[in-house]
Amino acid sequence: MSGINKILVIGAGIAGPAVCYWLKRFGFSPFLIEKSANLRKGGHALDVRGVAIDLVKRMGIYEKICNMRSQVESGRYVDAEGNILHEEKGERFCFREGEDVEITRGDLVQILIDACEDVHCHFNHLVDSIKQSDGDVEVQFKDGRIEHYDLVIGADGLHSKTRRMVFDKDEYQLTNLGAYFSVFSIPNYLNLNHTEVQCEANQKLVSITSDKNPKIAEVAFSFRVLNVLNNIRDENEQQRFLRDIYQNFGWETSKILELMSGSHDFYFDSVTQVKMKSWTKGRVALLGDAGFSPSPISGQGNNLALVGAYILAGELKQAGGNYQQAFNRYNELLHPFVEANQKLGVLVNESYLVQNEVSKEIAEERSNKIMEKVKIVSNMISLLDYE
Repeated sequence: MSGINKILVIGAGIAGPAVCYWLKRFGFSPFLIEKSANLRKGGHALDVRGVAIDLVKRMGIYEKICNMRSQVESGRYVDAEGNILHEEKGERFCFREGEDVEITRGDLVQILIDACEDVHCHFNHLVDSIKQSDGDVEVQFKDGRIEHYDLVIGADGLHSKTRRMVFDKDEYQLTNLGAYFSVFSIPNYLNLNHTEVQCEANQKLVSITSDKNPKIAEVAFSFRVLNVLNNIRDENEQQRFLRDIYQNFGWETSKILELMSGSHDFYFDSVTQVKMKSWTKGRVALLGDAGFSPSPISGQGNNLALVGAYILAGELKQAGGNYQQAFNRYNELLHPFVEANQKLGVLVNESYLVQNEVSKEIAEERSNKIMEKVKIVSNMISLLDYE
């Protein structure tokens, strides 16, 4: 491999394990690290669709994903009093068709980790510094250890520390689309059965879903506000922000907010895109949300991660380890796909969070528009066969 073999992959979300799988399959030696003590379980449901379906089939995990897929059979829109405004079948409600499959984020990550034979994930590993030279990359960890790698791949998410350490501030742009979202689990006190219910009005949305575990429901908040949350990483501040925004919203919101403090998997973030002219610098490459987040509500972040992982590993193989050539091709091949998906993210963001109250007409028109665009965008890249 022309001296390129030992590759550090930072982040055990979707992009990290996916690129480790392909790197190992193509003859490299990836090392996967994660700053957390363990994998984050649960999380929001996401869709595997378009060209990503072909990739998970090549990986031999499509059947496993199908076996663990979500089983939401219907989606309902309700008003502030709980009256049903509109109802759709689960597939259409979540913009799926054909072989598209929805699965909980944590389940997909576990499947990807299990698929990475002989690539052990090292938890509680925090990187303190990254220094590049002509011959390798020196990585110093928080515990003082220093290791040398041929390449480093940062797959550490929207708030990537790798990106901040390696790239100058003028080399990336974080574009907040003016909204926030939050997901967490609570007891299924409404006794929902394979059902999702949404209430949307005044540029705010709250949904509650119960799927395979009848005792648990997953809540999702999404809203657009003018005021900015200053300390976006402080959980207490995040929950206070949600309570302030959703006071007097109606429906089941008061009860949901009451149960929120007891949730063990609370997650909150802004609806943000990452835009960069190049996802590589020297011997370091960014992958997934770290380099090209299309926004969490686009529904395409995981598919971009899967496609990007395949192209990055495949181009390294194709170039015989000539990482400069591989990195150039990675940027060239993936940019049009990323840009199209980021435009989709803007469309989804603009289509939701209506000014007044969602209606049957609005819901149907929105579904038609997004489903049509999703089908085009998720299939608009042709993948090379690197094997």
